[in-house]
This record gives sequence, C-alpha cells and structure tokens, in this order.
Amino acid sequence: MKRIAVVLAAFALLLSACSGQEPERSADDYTLYYTAPLSESGGGDAIRSGVVRIEDSASLTTEELAAKLIDELLRPEGETARSPFPAGTSLQQLEVAQGRARLDLSGQYARLSGIDLSLADACVTLTLTQLSGIYAVSITANGRELPYRQTQLLTAADALLSSNEDVLRPIDVTLWFLDVRTGQLRELQQTIGLFEGQSRVSAVLDALKAGPDGDETLQKLLPEDFAILSARTEDGICSVNLSSQSAQLVDETLRAIAMESLSRSILSLSGVEEVRYLVDGESAPQWTLRADAQSAE
Repeated sequence: MKRIAVVLAAFALLLSACSGQEPERSADDYTLYYTAPLSESGGGDAIRSGVVRIEDSASLTTEELAAKLIDELLRPEGETARSPFPAGTSLQQLEVAQGRARLDLSGQYARLSGIDLSLADACVTLTLTQLSGIYAVSITANGRELPYRQTQLLTAADALLSSNEDVLRPIDVTLWFLDVRTGQLRELQQTIGLFEGQSRVSAVLDALKAGPDGDETLQKLLPEDFAILSARTEDGICSVNLSSQSAQLVDETLRAIAMESLSRSILSLSGVEEVRYLVDGESAPQWTLRADAQSAE
C-alpha cells in the first residue's frame, strides 16, 4: 500500500508548476491537487499540487483523514492555484468502505460540466487515492449522480493520462478473513490497487496481509513476511509457488485455514477456477482448492 504515495509523488512532479528540490516531508504531510487559474494554465498544467500538514494524522481513521483533506481542498491555495470546487460548495457526507470513498457534496458541485467537472473530479480523486485503503472515488451532489460523466467510479488511473509504468488501477476482489466470533472464514468485498507489472495474485496477497479495513470482527491470517515466489494462471489453474520459510511463518494450528483464505481470495479473480500450490517447486496438493468445491460448501 505504501507504493501509492510513491506513485502520487511522481505524479506531483509531473503536474506541479513549481521547480527545484522539494522540502523533506513528514508522515503528516499530504498532497492536495488544485486547478490552475485559466489565465495561467494555457499551454501549461491545468492541475497543480500543494502540500498540507494534518497533525497527528496517524490517530485518525481513513474516513476522518479523507474529510480533513476535502476540507483543505475547499480552500483556495493561493494566486497560482484555486479550489476545484464552485464557491459555496460544502461536504455533506463522506464514507469509506471496501476501498471506495463516497462523497456527497452540496448542490453547487452540480453546476460543473465539461472540462471543469473533469478537472474537479480529478483533483478530488488524486487527493483521496493517496490514502491507504482508498482506490476509487464516487462523487454525488445533493445525493444525485452527475449525468455528464462517462463513469461514476473515479480512479487515479482515469484522472491521469500518463505513461508512467507504476499507474495504479483498481480491481474488485473477494477477500477472506477469519471471523473471530465464529472461528470461520468470512468474505469481504473490496476494491484493491493493482500496479502495472504487479500480478493480481500479488495484489491479493498484499491486501490479505494488510488485513480488513475497519472491521474489528475480522482478523488477518497471513503475516507480513509471508511471500509468494511466483504465480502463474493457465487454463483456469493458478499455480502458486511458496518458499518453505513462508509456509512455516503461519502458525501450524491456523495454517490450513490461512491457506484456504488465500485460495478463496485468489479464486475471486476472473479466469481462476482452481488454485494449486507448490513449496520450493514441489507439489503441495493438501492446499489445492477448486471454485466448484468452494461453492458446494
């Protein structure tokens, strides 16, 4: 998840009109994206970035932090950048769930159309998707979707027309975690980030190791050091090669259910009908799981 900050930092360099070396940033510093005044953006960048410090941000939930960033974005940055929102716009509601931030803004936002709406959507999306756990954004005005958009689900990849190889795109998956109340696996629908060059299996593993976002009844089963050597999908079969060290990292009493959580999560990927495991290249059939066997339970 930390790679999000790296990607957006690179984007900030592309979008910013400022030059020179950036000052060292703290963990409480976040990037805000503004629109440039039309009189100054001709032939230049239409979106500019700035940095805001949110004190004690680590103590805030993702939802609280997102709301603070939107509050900051509602204020003009200065002469060289302006708030992307029409005057009088206010935040009515904001919630974060399953990787998506849902914003409801006041009716002023519905006045935007064309390039102004596209730029405003992009500023909001770029600002919020830098936060771990937010991969997509939807914006309504007084509870209503704006009909002028091609899509109502906004992502950083949509907002930035860039050839950067690290561009993030979202994928919808079903992740499985341990329900601490029942001792059984329970599914959680999420939108997770996928970087160019990163496999879907690797992205699923990262999300499982990060754990469920905001649900205290669910517990992750895979430790941070758990790693996949390789993964390949062919004819619907996903072959996952683990190191023996990774397999031993999982508590023996939880190993079977931990591997099942990984298998079920991988099976939620399109085109995967069966998950087979190898340990150091040797077959480990005890953890094989098929989609039809899962659905039969």
